[in-house]
Amino acid sequence: MPTRFRISRSTVAPLRAGHPWVYRDGLVNAPVGEVVELTGDDGSVIAWGLGDEGPIAVRILGRGAAPKQALGAVVGDRIRAADAVRQRLIPAGTDCYRAVAASGDGLPGLIVDRYGDLAIVRIYSAAWLSWLDDIVAAVKGLGWVSTIYRRFGVKRVDGREGGEPLFGDTPPDSMVVSECGMKMLVRPLVGQKTGLFLDQREHRDLVRRWGAGRMVANLFAYTGGFSVAAALGGAARAVTVDIAAQAVEDARENFRLNGLDPDDHAFEVADAFEWKPRGHIDLLIVDPPALTRSRKSDGAARSAYRKLHRRLGPFVSRSGLLATSSCSARLSLDGWQQAIREGLSPTGDWSWHWCSSEPPDHPTSLAHREGHYLKFAVLRRR
Repeated sequence: MPTRFRISRSTVAPLRAGHPWVYRDGLVNAPVGEVVELTGDDGSVIAWGLGDEGPIAVRILGRGAAPKQALGAVVGDRIRAADAVRQRLIPAGTDCYRAVAASGDGLPGLIVDRYGDLAIVRIYSAAWLSWLDDIVAAVKGLGWVSTIYRRFGVKRVDGREGGEPLFGDTPPDSMVVSECGMKMLVRPLVGQKTGLFLDQREHRDLVRRWGAGRMVANLFAYTGGFSVAAALGGAARAVTVDIAAQAVEDARENFRLNGLDPDDHAFEVADAFEWKPRGHIDLLIVDPPALTRSRKSDGAARSAYRKLHRRLGPFVSRSGLLATSSCSARLSLDGWQQAIREGLSPTGDWSWHWCSSEPPDHPTSLAHREGHYLKFAVLRRR
């Protein structure tokens, strides 16, 4: 029978609503990786989950009492169900996506990404370390998996860079995957996130649809996904800007992989915060890294977004488009939009044309507001 812990009264309502975390101040310490049940003052079981370390004391796996089914079986069922949903949601011509999205799939702290026949696992909670064999058993049973690789880089959990193979051989240094028919070079051992920014897939498709005939600039471009999408959509010219020389070289290769001549476009190794265009820009794409990771720096993040848009706004031609994004989970949608409004207001008249967030393979639990992180908008300079 799972160990039971009584939680604070203030924690009861969020748990009953389905929140996937219990913070350390909500109950006594629970053993890391052990199944526990949480009770209210009257002794009734409100939720169950895994004990964790750090500021989150328990990762919630369900409301009510823990099931009689072994946890390994529960994990397997949820992993298979998550991937099965992706088969119906992911666009044709796509073999890279998030197969398991933590709390959005009932497995808070666990991420599994697909790149062709490679599954990359990232563990954001020490609670899952004791159950790694069950995770691997479930993932390798998915129909597309031939290799499973774990990426490190979560300080509280593994405290190191690199990774390790969990099933099959170590992945190659680079591989090519397909996103909506667009070929993308991936470096699964060292690339950002787990190799690609998978969460921008639908937004790259928007740029592909709206890029026809436009002069495009893509800032903070990484390996140029937005640039390639715009070029495939018929952009007159795409300028790819990133501070990392290797990322820019990979962007050139992505053009070649898609039958596009890199010499018809431009590539610059430069700091996007200081970049200036050499001509007019009809579509400017701005996708900076997270500018805040703590509540204490929210004000600084809003100021950075405000200054960035005030500087870049005049670069967009009249009737041109600005596609802008933020992956800062700590910065609210309202705070981000306010920073954009304040930044662009002195540069002319603008209209919001699109605003969206995470794609279908990055679900968030209904009660987990903190799970929403991605913000994307398209504005027109009138």
